[in-house]
Amino acid sequence: MSPKLILLLLAAPLLAQNAAIEKAVLEVSTQMTRAAEARDIDRMFSFILPSERGSIAQSGVLFLTREEALAAVTQSFVNVRKMQYKFQRQLVTVISPDCAVLVADGESAATGEDGRNIGAPFTETLVFVRREGEWKVLHAHFSSPPRR
Repeated sequence: MSPKLILLLLAAPLLAQNAAIEKAVLEVSTQMTRAAEARDIDRMFSFILPSERGSIAQSGVLFLTREEALAAVTQSFVNVRKMQYKFQRQLVTVISPDCAVLVADGESAATGEDGRNIGAPFTETLVFVRREGEWKVLHAHFSSPPRR
């Protein structure tokens, strides 16, 4: 057997495992996005682990705890009637069997209670860890860069 074939045979289970992790992380991200679009902030935050070490950074603001971030996001959605996210890219890097990083970019569009529409580009980085068989966000960083 050639060394290349042996290497390929040894790598196949790892590639399959990484593909399964990538799929699971993207599914959790989709569930979080659907919850945000439904303005169900509690559901969205059910995928975020408690932390006191910088749970979420958003547009230059560091929320040390999940609770601080939850309160801020809940407040920001008070006057939102409709929310929509359109992803351009979602890329998962598997770090280990229990850790992965998702980076994404796209456009968000919000409709306020007053009928005004606001859209903005966004980027995000989510650090996922597997705890008790479930993928959860350990840390998240969201920003809205200026339009080019």
